[in-house]
Amino acid sequence: MKCFCRLFIILVAVWPLAAAAQRSIPDDNLAYPVSISLSDCNSNIASSQGSGFFFLRGVDLYLVTARHVLFNMAERVQPGQPRPFVCNKALAVAYSRNPKERQHTRMQLDLPALRADGSIKAHETHDVVVVRIGKSAASAELKSGEEATFYYSPGITVIEHAQLLTTTTTSSKKLDEVLTANDVYVLGYPSSIGLQQVPQIDYNTPLVRKGIVAGINYTNKTIVLDCLIFHGNSGGPVLQVTHLPNGVVSITTIGLIVQYVPVAETWVNATQNYSNMQIYNSGYSIAEPMDFVFELTAK
Repeated sequence: MKCFCRLFIILVAVWPLAAAAQRSIPDDNLAYPVSISLSDCNSNIASSQGSGFFFLRGVDLYLVTARHVLFNMAERVQPGQPRPFVCNKALAVAYSRNPKERQHTRMQLDLPALRADGSIKAHETHDVVVVRIGKSAASAELKSGEEATFYYSPGITVIEHAQLLTTTTTSSKKLDEVLTANDVYVLGYPSSIGLQQVPQIDYNTPLVRKGIVAGINYTNKTIVLDCLIFHGNSGGPVLQVTHLPNGVVSITTIGLIVQYVPVAETWVNATQNYSNMQIYNSGYSIAEPMDFVFELTAK
């Protein structure tokens, strides 16, 4: 039997930022990223970490993240065989839209059960996956501020819930609407930075990084960002800032982080006839556009 719970849905939209605003983005946008902690793993790792965000399309609620966060992309798969998960369970955690509150939404995802139910869709050629969390009991798409009853997909266990922050097709931009040189904000959980024995950051709290759209790779259909990212950021949302007439500022979702752009440096020892390659983070990163999220969630 599908479980259900009443949640208060807040939709991300175009935000006019008043002159007296205290932040560069609306307060509730800080609740945008979802922490994804993986366990019960199939490889030699004990656990793994990624980021994501909630997407509401029609009456369906999805968790969006990078495909490589959930799936083992290195393993060869025979035609017709399902790709193995990195881990079988995932804990999705998101903060309340009120930054002064410490309430969370916590959901345990049984990934094999969700796949068996047809609730997981991974893109064939792009690093994007969506997990259908549940379906609203409403017959039409929810409006901002509406309270809704959600019937959750088999494999979803709701542990705790707060006010969800979601995006929709109307509050997102496709690739042809992404503007080079515009400011962007990347939100997520970069779990690989810092030293555990020297606590400088709270790994349970998302971090925000600002950058710009450096360019568009039209061949790959990806977005190039001048924005430093690390392991754990994968799947996190990218917000674009667009300045409109009359001082209105639009903040919209344009995609999700999937990888950083490396710099390869090779040292050659001619005497001993060997070489050594070192890989560095260039400070540029790659985001998949929302086009593929729309494609996976289309009926």
